[in-house]
Amino acid sequence: MSPRPDPTAARPVLRLLRDADGPAGRRICAVHPGALAAAEWQTLAARLPADTALYLLDLGNVAEFLTAALDPRAPAVPIGDLAARCLEEMAAAGIDTGPFTLAGWSFGGVVAYEIAARLDASGRGALLRDLVLLDSIAPVPAFKRTDELLDAAMLLDWFAMYLGAKRRRPFTVSIPPLAVPEDGLPLVLDAAIAQGLLPADTELAGLRKLYAAYQGGLSRNNRCTAPYEPAPLERPLTLVKPERSLLPAEGDLGWSGLSSRPVRQVDVPGDHYTMLRDPEAVNALVGLLAGSAVV
Repeated sequence: MSPRPDPTAARPVLRLLRDADGPAGRRICAVHPGALAAAEWQTLAARLPADTALYLLDLGNVAEFLTAALDPRAPAVPIGDLAARCLEEMAAAGIDTGPFTLAGWSFGGVVAYEIAARLDASGRGALLRDLVLLDSIAPVPAFKRTDELLDAAMLLDWFAMYLGAKRRRPFTVSIPPLAVPEDGLPLVLDAAIAQGLLPADTELAGLRKLYAAYQGGLSRNNRCTAPYEPAPLERPLTLVKPERSLLPAEGDLGWSGLSSRPVRQVDVPGDHYTMLRDPEAVNALVGLLAGSAVV
């Protein structure tokens, strides 16, 4: 298992993941939620048209945001503060001087929404061509849950997807109803070994540490989102929802409550993580973000 990151080490929040060949015909700025490496976007970056630049805002490189995941006693970082930091980074790089498409993956979609809200409020909303949310859960009351109210089996299913993403292969495991997620970790370990994700000698203690780190990130996100009460935007939203979404039965994941326009939902293959690697899903994302494919 990888060592815990050092929250005091300075890392760039904004990076140019893919430059355009010549003058950029379109610029995409994506908000990455951390947890996994920015390399998760490389498959998409490689498929973009030659005149398209992709910038990544990596929330995992915001020191206080990372600290809040590692230490449950650390204060949560307000969504507004994260959005403001992202806007500062974008301004420093000159991204907000011309039209761009804004995307947000998972928790990154919540921050992307607040970025859009601030652009609209400052009279710069015309710069934002499109707002695309990748399997993000809307920060509305019906979808906010304290850690104690999250279903244990659902959490382990999410963890299984995360474990598969770290090993770069799909992973599924049947989880029965549980009192607490930790009770199901032996099942996850057995299935991961059987499916070749983990070596046969992997110890349960190591998996428990990985789950604790994963759960720390989820808890941090919940604490950041809990006090956030955004107003609906006067702009269209696009939700990209994979077949194995975080909440597959929950329609548009609550976003219809945060837009005065109908939410455009695009369904793609894969799960919450593999949607950034599955060829059909990536083709759909390229079409949405760069306008170069029919979706």
